[in-house]
Amino acid sequence: MSGPESLSLAADFPAATDAQWLKLVDKILAGADFEKKLVARTYDGIALKPLYTRADWHAENDASGLPGGAPYTRGSTALGNTVSGWDIRQAHGGDPGVVNKAILEDLERGVTSILLRTDGAALDRVLAGVMLDLAPVILDSPGATLPAATALMKLLTARGQQKVFAGNFGLDDLGNGLADIAALGAAAVEIARDFPKARAFNVRGTVYHAAGSSDAQELGGAVATALSYLRAMTAAGMTIDAACGQIAFTLATDADFFLSIAKFRALRKLWARATEVCGADARTAPVSACTASRMISRRDPWVNVLRTTVACFAAGIAGADAVTVLPFDGSELARRVARNTQVVLQEEASLAKVVDPAGGAWMFERLTDELADKAWAFFQEIERAGGMTKALPLVAEKIAAVQAERARNIARRKDPITGVSEFPNINEADAAPISATSGAGLKPIRLAEGFEHLRDLSDAFKARTGQRPRIFLANLGAVADFTARATFAKNFFEAGGIEAVPGAGGSNPADMARDLKHSGAAFAIICGTDTGYAGNAAAIAKALKDAGAKTVYLAGRPGELEVPLKAAGVDEFIFMGGDVLGTLERAHKKLG
Repeated sequence: MSGPESLSLAADFPAATDAQWLKLVDKILAGADFEKKLVARTYDGIALKPLYTRADWHAENDASGLPGGAPYTRGSTALGNTVSGWDIRQAHGGDPGVVNKAILEDLERGVTSILLRTDGAALDRVLAGVMLDLAPVILDSPGATLPAATALMKLLTARGQQKVFAGNFGLDDLGNGLADIAALGAAAVEIARDFPKARAFNVRGTVYHAAGSSDAQELGGAVATALSYLRAMTAAGMTIDAACGQIAFTLATDADFFLSIAKFRALRKLWARATEVCGADARTAPVSACTASRMISRRDPWVNVLRTTVACFAAGIAGADAVTVLPFDGSELARRVARNTQVVLQEEASLAKVVDPAGGAWMFERLTDELADKAWAFFQEIERAGGMTKALPLVAEKIAAVQAERARNIARRKDPITGVSEFPNINEADAAPISATSGAGLKPIRLAEGFEHLRDLSDAFKARTGQRPRIFLANLGAVADFTARATFAKNFFEAGGIEAVPGAGGSNPADMARDLKHSGAAFAIICGTDTGYAGNAAAIAKALKDAGAKTVYLAGRPGELEVPLKAAGVDEFIFMGGDVLGTLERAHKKLG
């Protein structure tokens, strides 16, 4: 009997082909366009297909190498995080006494390093009792980064810990809109001399991501920023290899699982190429992850736990050297959950036990390569404009264009936000506070802000009147006739804090007008079938308007009925793909 290496379990079956699969798919799609239905596109224009095969990535010509080998796509070291796991990094900032207590508590309960948001004031109080030789601190300053770094240098010198401190002084002014980096280069020379285990620069791709960038823009911006710092350090007298040793990166990781994994793998590849072009022997740098601040919602904050868990999982799969999970809100419980999310993924899910588990997967390899290509093109565009010191206005303009597109998709719920634009809890208590984000020259945004503003208006309306603004669901026909569109309408309006009051159903305009008055609703929406609309919607719309409805809506596209329905009193039509946010904003304006 031949050995197991010659056993082919599929030998007796004919090979499946793409054409066979596409034939089955076409049958299911029943004439619908394959590209529109099943192929998604990222904000960088990369196609995400429903199925990847060997043709999408040629393993026999694998350019990703092995973990620990060039181009370091698969990790900077051969063993990755399998020995001790990634660095569990917790973010802290605020009142010195409160922060110090929280830091000490976290370090006792699984956290291994601290991301400290500070301007450098009262560092001795903030870090009292913290063993800085065992618990590295990474600075994250909201404005100019050199003052905080200088304060930490003085503290470490006073404690005699210059030679043992292995943290990061957090120098990174370009993302904060500050372009004079000669002083940063000089500071890096001092840090390299006096703090041999530390790094001077933490290049934050997070500031670009927080402003709404695409993934390639975040990567290209981070690499261009790091290259500017390399130039500043070599101009200050450092060798290129010594300068590379002062660079670390932090990228955002969000609820887009696939892209988050590809992004970290792509950065390692990009930085290896950039340092190679610079003539450096050092080709790697630590790459940390921070769950994205822009995806955190104030409304239904518990959903943030799910978002950050997905993001942390992606960072672990991608081989991030350190991970910071932002709390779901500003509470102590949220900080504990953020910490323990990482502990569970490492110790119970064993996520760090495999080096680059995404390696070799056709989809991840293809996506990594395509994202790296897009990011390199953006990096080259920045370099042609004079480097990041001169190109920040260009970068801001490019990011703003992507964010404008994303905002349109959020407004139409093409990009849904669970608990906010989709499946909102209308009876939720006041919005929860959220943790602070680092400052930047690029204005940070949150994806949920538009809808949350409407929910705030709803809260204010309730405070004035004793109840939320309401919309009456004028349900047309039997339950089976109106349920689908009534459910859609309820979800639609409650995303803006307008409470849906369901009607009993039927077709009598007088009954619906009476129920509208009893509901206390300022608005009404007709929900039913297209057939029902043709027979009864006009009369119902007139009755609702006569009964005092400020606005009468109809759920669904009106088609050829649009003109007569508008003439009868229908003001607006809501449907899949419509401007949800704009419709809700107009409704609130009518409420004053």
